[in-house]
Formats: sequence, C-alpha cells, structure tokens
Amino acid sequence: MAHAFARHSPVQVGLHPLWLDSDPLGGIATYWTALFEHLAAVAPSTRYTVYFNDAAAMARSNLPGVFRPRRLWPSTRWIEVPVSLPLELYRRPVDLLHAQTIAPAICPVPFVLTVNDLAWETNPEVFPPAILLRLRKLVPRSAHRARRILTVSEFTKKCLIEFYGIDERKIAVTYHGVSSIYQPVRDPAALDRLRAKYKLPERFILHVGKIQARKNLARLVAAFNSLVRQGLPHQLVLAGKPTWTSEEIFSTIESLGLSDRVILPGEVPLADLPVLYGAAEMFVFPSLAEGFGLPPLEAMACGTPVISSNATSLPEVVGDAGILVDPYDVDALARAMLEVSSSERLRRELAEKGIARAARFSNRRMAELTHAAYETAAAN
Repeated sequence: MAHAFARHSPVQVGLHPLWLDSDPLGGIATYWTALFEHLAAVAPSTRYTVYFNDAAAMARSNLPGVFRPRRLWPSTRWIEVPVSLPLELYRRPVDLLHAQTIAPAICPVPFVLTVNDLAWETNPEVFPPAILLRLRKLVPRSAHRARRILTVSEFTKKCLIEFYGIDERKIAVTYHGVSSIYQPVRDPAALDRLRAKYKLPERFILHVGKIQARKNLARLVAAFNSLVRQGLPHQLVLAGKPTWTSEEIFSTIESLGLSDRVILPGEVPLADLPVLYGAAEMFVFPSLAEGFGLPPLEAMACGTPVISSNATSLPEVVGDAGILVDPYDVDALARAMLEVSSSERLRRELAEKGIARAARFSNRRMAELTHAAYETAAAN
C-alpha cells in the first residue's frame, strides 16, 4: 500500500497550538512543545506550519527546522479560531490542519483534532458559565467533523464516546511522555540551593499545578491541617500560577491558620522543577478532573513518592506506582500522607516503582502515533 502522504512532496501540515502564549508551562503547552520536538525526528520529510496569535510566544518557540512559524492577524483570541485561522488557510492552504480542542466552523482543509479532556462535561461546576456554554457548543461540532481525534488517555476517549457519540474507531489515544529533564536529583548542593531560593524546609509535601478549583486544593489543605494538628512537622508547598478560582483556596489556608505552614512560591521555572520534585518528601495530586495528569508523571520520573486522586485519567498514569485515594475523602488523603511520611521503606518503594512506571511513557511514541493519525486522515 502506498504511503498515505506519497502524493505530496513535501507534505504540509498546519498546527494550531492554543495556550502556548497564555500558559507556556501548562499541560497543553507541554504537549505541543514535546510534539514539535519529536515530530521533527519521526517525520523529517513532512513540513509543518505553526500558527501563533502572540508574537512573544512565536519568538520563544524555538521550533525545529522543519517547522515554520506564522503569525495570525488579527491576534484577538475571540476571532482567532473562527476568522483569522480559516482566512490564513484559504490564503495559504495546507494538506491537513491539526487543531487544539476547537476547529474553525468553516475550515477549508481537512483536520485532526486533539481533545485533552472533557472536564467541562465531567466537572462542570469548576467552569464559569460563559466558557462552559462555549465549550459544550463548539467542541462536539469540531469532534464530529474531524477526520481523526487524538486524546491523551483512555478516559478522555471514553468521554468522547459517552458524551458526544463519537465513533471509537476515529479516536487514537496518544499518551504524553515525560521530558528527559525529569530525573532523580541527588546532588545535596543543588537541593540546598533550591531550598534557599524558595525558603523551603527540609521536609515538605509538594503539589505542582494551577491554584484552581479542579485541582481540589481546598481538600488537600484541610487534610494537611488535620496532620498539623497531630504534630506533623512538614510544610505544604503549592507551586503554581493563581487563577480566577484561587480565592477559595487562599481563604481556606487563612481560616485554618495555616499561613505560616503553606508556602505559595507561584509558578516555578521549568529549570527548577526537577530539583523541586527531588527535594520534596512526597508529591500529592488530589485533582478532580484530568485529561492525563503530567505532574504525577514528572514526580515519578524524579523518584518522588506520589499520592494521587483515583479519579478520571489518573489511575492510567500512576498505576500501582503510587497511592490512589478518593479525592473527595479528606480523611483518606490525610491517612495516605501520614503513611508515606511515617515510612522510609514505603517512600523508597514508591520511588523505585515511580521511576520504572514513568519510563513506560514516551514522547517519541506520542509523535509516532500522531503522525500515523495524519496519514490516516490524509488517506480518507
């Protein structure tokens, strides 16, 4: 059988990676950055155009040579998908578009769609009404029109079938991999420098991710509070960017009198994250809804014991390499943290299992499956 792209030389694929500008360290941006890197190695003969609406994001993208950045005009987010992108595709057509979450209603080329999660369907309570309405109207329309749909977990695939009636044969699961920067850090000097930089104690519990409702941080703070009352000496570090739903979490910290026990360093630079994971005694991720859940995978790769929610996609990521708990059960969360803090043997066992588990996830494999989806979409 002839290669699906053999009729074009070179093949042109357009990629529209939303949120690289507004959330460069978020999960979706991490997904696209890894995809750019590994697509270049997997399919070097393919040519890619990456559409940006932000000049700064375009400048820092550092794309491989087979990628050509192109700025969309005008750059207003609200008209980028419905107007700017299709106009660009009419002016300079590509063979295939790879869109994120929502594709243009009028799209002059066939497209593949990545849908990382359907949190607005599984956990609508954590979305503002306007965004909820927009996603519920536009995402299913895009999903039904897509040639292929890429998801990052079996859970999201199941949601697409259940909520939107998508044919499962049209969906490909392309798990995230973990960047090679995430490795165990044993250098005492590096760990000491990080503790000094962020004023961290010797023993602390870590969470990495946005300070938002869906991350379930109010319950994490409540569970931590019960352990503090029992004499736990640790501090809790919530590393992440504040969002519009942060106020409830900050209020919980203040009302429980934990302002001196909870450290809020904000969004930590990428270069510091492996050392931060390595310095933590444990990593806790009680999220209510995840399409994949990169932070637990990063923590496992760094050899940090992981306690995770058992909800949505997270059991697929953590497997038996961490402790899974009901995210709505504050007592269960507290018991798991106490168990890990009390047993060096358990911490060592979880660290070993985590490193082995993380090694099973590959960004190169994600890129291979993505390019295979391009081939299938082009053949159709």
